[in-house]
Amino acid sequence: MRPAPGTRIEVQIMGSGFLEVLNARDISVAGIGVFVAHDFTGCAIDDPVDLIVKLGSDKPFSARGVIVHKSTSASDHFFGVKFTRIADDHLEKLRQYVERRLAQGGEAN
Repeated sequence: MRPAPGTRIEVQIMGSGFLEVLNARDISVAGIGVFVAHDFTGCAIDDPVDLIVKLGSDKPFSARGVIVHKSTSASDHFFGVKFTRIADDHLEKLRQYVERRLAQGGEAN
């Protein structure tokens, strides 16, 4: 699910040797996709990462994940993270966010 127009999903991603604060391209109960403005080195497929996710103005929550997809082109750097550990209450917050976006006619990915 893409963020609502005019809002952001801020994501802090911490891996082995890197820390990035990014905006999500999309999010679901299974994982999150992010654009990176530069050639992102320091991560590889199957690398574990720790995440802090902030859905708009909601209080941030933490999760753990693994990098499952990387894509680079001349103008675009993107990677996807599959959630591997997320607290039940945070998962419920995420489900509610996705349901709200669907009800608003949000664009699914």
